Amino acid sequence: MLVLKYVKRADSCFISHIDLLRHVSRILRRADIPVKFSQGFNPHALVFFSSPLAVGVASIAEYLAVDTDMNGGELFERYNLAVPVTLAAIETFECGKNPNLQGKITAADYVFDTPFRQIDLSGFQIEYEKKGKTVIEDVSDKIYGSTNADGRFALRLASGNTSLRPDRILSELGKRLRTNLALSDICKTAQYVGTDGGFEDVDEYLKRV
Repeated sequence: MLVLKYVKRADSCFISHIDLLRHVSRILRRADIPVKFSQGFNPHALVFFSSPLAVGVASIAEYLAVDTDMNGGELFERYNLAVPVTLAAIETFECGKNPNLQGKITAADYVFDTPFRQIDLSGFQIEYEKKGKTVIEDVSDKIYGSTNADGRFALRLASGNTSLRPDRILSELGKRLRTNLALSDICKTAQYVGTDGGFEDVDEYLKRV
């Protein structure tokens, strides 16, 4: 099993996760990458993605697992020849099995294009619409901390089954930072799997799977 780490930026940020699945399927065919299929009555391509990214948010840490007999270098080259630079692969990992990233990832780092400053993240409430109703939710337990990312403000947020979408916190975060924030100001920079000691960067996890 090979895993491509790729970016999603510029115009590609506005491709939904469902459309991305279709898009990548066409990319793999166009690149003549021989993908293996599952067995059974309804076989499907053995291609697996990491957790969905909110539409409009950029990322330099997305992952695509492909079951193929190709080597990592050839997959990397063929894939990049078939995609725009806004979806380019930046690294390849060879794994002994499907790393099941969508099920393993528990957190992600997001950098916001605003200067870093210390703020109180307790009692962090967000408001959003769900099934036609306004929901107010305290998400303090889904924010794992803030950091200084080369002078920019960064947060580590819950991902996976208890995901906290970064686009949903923009309004409240902007109030606390005393600035206006937009979707285009957000970039995911890393993803993590949960461990007994906390978090392990997906890149390190993939090197030992």
